[in-house]
Parts: sequence; C-alpha cells; structure tokens
Amino acid sequence: MFEFLSSKGRQERAWAQATIFSELGRRELAEVEKILTPMHKKAGEMVFSQGDLGDGLYVVASGSIRIFQQEKDETHLKLTEIRAGAFFGEMALLDDSPRTASAVAAEDSELLILSRDDLLQLAETRPRSGVKIVMQLSQIVAERLRRTNRSLKEVRLEAETAGAEA
Repeated sequence: MFEFLSSKGRQERAWAQATIFSELGRRELAEVEKILTPMHKKAGEMVFSQGDLGDGLYVVASGSIRIFQQEKDETHLKLTEIRAGAFFGEMALLDDSPRTASAVAAEDSELLILSRDDLLQLAETRPRSGVKIVMQLSQIVAERLRRTNRSLKEVRLEAETAGAEA
C-alpha cells in the first residue's frame, strides 16, 4: 500500500515494527495499514509545533525526526531524535491536549499517521485490535513515566548533594 516502504522491489512494513503494533497479527496489521495516512517531510520541515492540538501518533517509516522544546528565550532544547521504526506524538491518542514539544524532520522523512479518530473507529469495528493497540500504548506510556520519575529522582538527589556541599 505504501510505496515508500518498498526496498529492492519487495514490499516491507517497516512501520509494523513499531512497538505500539508489536502485539498485532498479520490480519490486524493489514487492518491498521488501511487507516494509516502517509506524510512526506523534507529536512527542516515542521511536523508539528509545541502548543498545537494533538491529532495523532506518527510512525517514522524512513528518515528521522528531531523532538525539541522551545524555551521562553527562543532557544531550543533537543529532547530526542526518532528514527525509522519508532513513533512519537502518542499522547494525542489519549487526549486532545496541546503538544508539549515540537517535531521537525532532521532529514527527508516518510511518516505514517494514526489519528485518534481512526483509532477510535478501529476500536469500534475491530475491538480486539483496538484494545491491543491501547494496551500496548498504556504500557509504553507507563514505562516512559517510570523512566522520567527515575530521572527526576536522580536530578533531585544531585541538587540535594550540591546544596549540602555549598
């Protein structure tokens, strides 16, 4: 279905390797493929900006996307870089809050979008597939929250240690 996923004449589903889809079988992946929307971004082109309303999750089929936050002084704080087979923007599947970071193509990139509306429709028509995706999403978000908590604890301990030494 997605021509840019082809390699040497054979169709590949690079997007299907994203952890959010790891519990889906072949037929379920075929159903998901029908609702993914392809997007091409040239190097330097914005995918979305901090403060935009979230519309869905993005899977990187090829290329890479830089995620950053814009500070009040207009500087950019790079958070991470997302490469082929990974995804970002997943919080938009859970709520419609504004984006907390911006995303820009670090190089020419092919993306696939899973919108919140399409996921909800999938959950209605194919409940088993929808539940698998939502459960995987919740596990991913929970793990990221645990990692963030560990990082915050480390920063707090470093600050306390630095304060005690001063």
